[in-house]
Amino acid sequence: MTTKIFNSKLLLFGEYGLMADAMAFSVPFPKFQGRLDFDLDHTHSESTSKIRKLYEHLKIGESFQKLNFPFNIERMEHDLSQGLYFNSNIPQQYGVGSSGALVAALFSRYSVCSASEIKGTPELLKSDFALMESYFHGRSSGIDPLISYLNQPLLLDSQKKIKTLQLDLSQMGLSIALIDTNTVGPTGPLVEHFIERLNSQEFKRTFERQFIPSNDGCINSLLNGNKSEFFLWLEHLILFQLEQFQRMIPLDYHSVISNALKEKIYIKLLGSGGGGFLLAFAESEQQLITWSDKEGIPLLHVV
Repeated sequence: MTTKIFNSKLLLFGEYGLMADAMAFSVPFPKFQGRLDFDLDHTHSESTSKIRKLYEHLKIGESFQKLNFPFNIERMEHDLSQGLYFNSNIPQQYGVGSSGALVAALFSRYSVCSASEIKGTPELLKSDFALMESYFHGRSSGIDPLISYLNQPLLLDSQKKIKTLQLDLSQMGLSIALIDTNTVGPTGPLVEHFIERLNSQEFKRTFERQFIPSNDGCINSLLNGNKSEFFLWLEHLILFQLEQFQRMIPLDYHSVISNALKEKIYIKLLGSGGGGFLLAFAESEQQLITWSDKEGIPLLHVV
């Protein structure tokens, strides 16, 4: 088997907004990676079982007929009989796209389309990835697998058009790090909770008037290099999350996030939340290090 590697991802902005009309901005994160492999020593049966369940879902469900690109389900079945598994160090239920990388790897191996047929069709790819990944979460935007598959920063603009970006986060003049909450955050139940709340007209109005402008403002000001405006929008976004996304923030971190704002450390959800990693921003790496040492909260630096 070829050993093509698929990176994890960081959805910097757009969590939950992907289900409404908000923009999204996501980048590959090569700190964590995975690739398909064969379980020769029979120690990865859980991963093989997970892939087999997706295979059975595709084989007997309607999803397979809805795929835009042909899928070699017979080859997948053969590989499963040989112990196919996902050899990965991507933390599961941590908001960094473990299932997205798996879906990207499976598509890469079992899609029978040529690179020329796939090139220039990110919306179709996203649609197929959403169908496949929804098996794991109940609902998926398809963005996570698309990031892993293309291995490029992606912008989903206000018209829902997907744009690949050529940028280097380290050149943006700010520092970003991950905070490990030391607990997992299952995506499915939180997504269901959000969808239920979105059915409330009061919450929907609040979301549209507060979350979407703040989220989109963060993305636009970040890409335009306007740091002062970026941190203003980011503070608005975090205050919204503290008030409206309390269930998505691990209980021990409500006061941590609120107090950190006073020291110009901006901590927000990464993905659906509930656990896993939180995302911390500051104007400099030294600010993050000083805060981390003071609070005794370890950081995994991104840039």
